[in-house]
Amino acid sequence: MLSKHLTRREFLHLSALCGAGVALTACSPGFPDFINRQTDTLRSLVMLYTNDEHGWMEPTAQSGGAAGMLRRWQRQAGFTSDGPFLALSGGDLWTGPALSTWFKGESMIDVMNAMGYSAATLGNHDFDAGVEVLQQRAAQARFPLLSANIREKATGRTPDFAQAYMLHEVNGIQVGLVGLTTLETPVDTQPSHVADFDFLPYEDALREAVPHVKSLGAQLLVVLGHLCSGEMRSLVPTASELGIPILCAGHCHEETVEQAGSVTIVQSGSFLQKFVCIAVLFDTANHSLVDIDARLVDNPNRRGDADIAGRVQAWHARADPTLWQVIGYAGKKIGAGTPEMAKLITTPWLEAYPSANIALFSPRYVQSLPAGEVSPASILSTIPTDNELVDMQLTGLQVLGTLDTRHPSVGGLVEVEGGYTLSDGTPLDANNSYHVLIPNSLYEGGNYYDVRKYDLNATYTGLDWRSPVVEWLTRLNTSRHDPLENHLGA
Repeated sequence: MLSKHLTRREFLHLSALCGAGVALTACSPGFPDFINRQTDTLRSLVMLYTNDEHGWMEPTAQSGGAAGMLRRWQRQAGFTSDGPFLALSGGDLWTGPALSTWFKGESMIDVMNAMGYSAATLGNHDFDAGVEVLQQRAAQARFPLLSANIREKATGRTPDFAQAYMLHEVNGIQVGLVGLTTLETPVDTQPSHVADFDFLPYEDALREAVPHVKSLGAQLLVVLGHLCSGEMRSLVPTASELGIPILCAGHCHEETVEQAGSVTIVQSGSFLQKFVCIAVLFDTANHSLVDIDARLVDNPNRRGDADIAGRVQAWHARADPTLWQVIGYAGKKIGAGTPEMAKLITTPWLEAYPSANIALFSPRYVQSLPAGEVSPASILSTIPTDNELVDMQLTGLQVLGTLDTRHPSVGGLVEVEGGYTLSDGTPLDANNSYHVLIPNSLYEGGNYYDVRKYDLNATYTGLDWRSPVVEWLTRLNTSRHDPLENHLGA
């Protein structure tokens, strides 16, 4: 059994999964014995936590997806929707694979509803499709989207798609859940989508929200934060002062289960590949945490819940059939930050918009393309955010400065000894002006790009940044005998 004063080594011990005080025979041998110490005032609760799901509802070779996750919860933790459980998320719910991105998150929220989630915090990528879509997903969800640090600039109020906090009674424990959204949101989604909002410092938001949720009767306080584990560690003194014993992190896709004084910090990784099981014994008379056991648990690709699997397949069938049509073949994986990926994306752009000399994008917003058959769904999964290509004029010196400071993936330039040339062999001249294609999110300041100042009157081309890639691959007609990588060399 792990007490609330655990060593880091104990907390990182990934033995069998914890569970609730029901169906104990189904639980693993490592189930914490304190669950059996329940009395009228000592009450148990199990929290099942995931973060950065990013729409990965389908199983993969390594992971069981949403159906596998629910089955792990049920068989290993005894999870039931009406039992002493809370299923919680740390945000970034739906931007990712085509099956979620195509439906702008509707499919993922439907699946999370069916899985029995109780609350989720808002992540930066939950703004990717715009505020109107976010409002639709908030209305669809049977659980609240939490954020205590988002405010409308015009009114100072929490926007209508979010709640700052919620109170949830579970097994006689009044649980107060407070949400936090990363301060990187204005530069880590489409900047225009969040231009009407302020993002308050985390500590300020907690100091404002916690007294409110306590006044409603909250006894056990939990923060669901779409912020990295390191940022959570910096909040430990504030959490200790405010009586918050559990900080659930996200955003950085880290695997974290650790104890910092009296505060437990967890993060599950990403993509529904793992979850954190947090079992607690709570004294409702003294409003104090008696015991806690937190463990990181795998979600392997094994048999999944039949209802969730059927629901996922139904969404697959609802998508436009052309999404799944084969348009090419890759004999090997094309990595997100590789020169091959840069050529795969920028060659079609420059062919579709021949007025441009150079093209660049941030590899941060691109995923690897797996080996095997390529379809429009493959490209949607590889390039999951919406962007319009912008034609801006930069001098050679400004291009070089952008390469040095932001390290983008680039097309139309060849690095040679002593500098760069254009694709036709012409040396890049520091004083010449060049037409550069860039996704509108970067032009507008996303990912800390600061290039708009060089050309305030750039041209929005009307080209979706995925469409030229799909059209180029279709024309290329790659196959097992002539795979895609053959066309992405130097």
